[in-house]
Amino acid sequence: MKKLNKAVIPTVLVILVLAMLFFLRPSFIGYLVLDIAPSHVDLIFEPSLEKTIQLKVINNEQKDFDAVVYAEGALAEYITINESMIKLTKDQNSKIISYKVKLPQSLEKQGLHEARIVVREIPKITKGETTITATLAIASKLNVMVPYKGKYAEIKLFVTDFKQDKESNFAVEVINLGTEDILEAKAIIDIYGPLNNKLETITSNKASVKSKDKEILIAKWTPKLGPGDYYAVATLIYDELNTKDEKSFTIGTLQLEIVSISVTDFKLGGIAKFDILVENNWNTEIPDVYAETTVKDNNEKIYTQFKTASADIPAFGKRKLNASWDTAKVIPGAYKFNIVLNYLNQKTEKIFDIMVEYDKITATLAGQVIGVEGEEKPALVKSVYLLAFFIMILIIFNIIIYFKKIR
Repeated sequence: MKKLNKAVIPTVLVILVLAMLFFLRPSFIGYLVLDIAPSHVDLIFEPSLEKTIQLKVINNEQKDFDAVVYAEGALAEYITINESMIKLTKDQNSKIISYKVKLPQSLEKQGLHEARIVVREIPKITKGETTITATLAIASKLNVMVPYKGKYAEIKLFVTDFKQDKESNFAVEVINLGTEDILEAKAIIDIYGPLNNKLETITSNKASVKSKDKEILIAKWTPKLGPGDYYAVATLIYDELNTKDEKSFTIGTLQLEIVSISVTDFKLGGIAKFDILVENNWNTEIPDVYAETTVKDNNEKIYTQFKTASADIPAFGKRKLNASWDTAKVIPGAYKFNIVLNYLNQKTEKIFDIMVEYDKITATLAGQVIGVEGEEKPALVKSVYLLAFFIMILIIFNIIIYFKKIR
């Protein structure tokens, strides 16, 4: 069997890369080099509607290119492109193009009709050579909604980042896509937990919505639920009809807490086993949590670094992570124990002051002031008092000796 020529390998790789680019969606490729704004235009159908719409083609890479502009889709026959060929130079950041929409007297199908205005780069041809190029393309959508006969509404539910015990609101956009006015509309919002259990129900204000018009309904809410992931289902009730939309949302911020560290059965020179207690205040389990620990002295000399095994922390629960430190070459004294928790692409860090003695290791949060219990005095104060007492005794003793000599 013949060996593959090494010079062929780079050529094959280049062809494969170009082939992959060629078959990728144009919108994905174009995103890297070109852009178009707005990405979509929404219209409500009116008989014989005429409208001119402008688009901006953005030259992100500031390159020279020629492009063809055309319409495709169900509404393409009703669209006229004002400039079917465009040219951008590397000195142009963008170019304005336009197209004209002229709708017919009627469209038989009720609901959404679409078209795409495509801007596609014309590949350059090199004389005497065969060149494979991935043509870049971007598109803006034209959405035309033909109103439904009678009463017909669609809704969009908008959520925010809620905080515990702080009032905020859900917003429900009501779009009347029917030929008749809606006399009364209100939204009922059911809030569910991660186990699909309904937790609360709130109701919005009421409003009427004219045909082909929009209204915003507001449902105020002060969350009493714990931090975590939830989702809301909004049901719009309007003139004995209904429709729904749903969205996920969160309350609070996902963050694990390092509660404490402890060491038991320790003897200096042996292996110190640290129990790191981690608490999950979120309403779902946090998987694959691990800690990276570092022990330093006050001069920033690193004595050990350790990575714990991973563990899953249950919802609203606690779990211990275990770290080790070989103290064979360690002397008693003060050290810094740094912990970095890693979980869900996040980090939580905490530093403890640890005191290493011959038969125990004690830990306090770095910078924390330890209060004196009861009337107990610090050791230094005790020593000062004791020294003062002996000095007084010595002075009294010397005075007695002095008066005895005088007599």
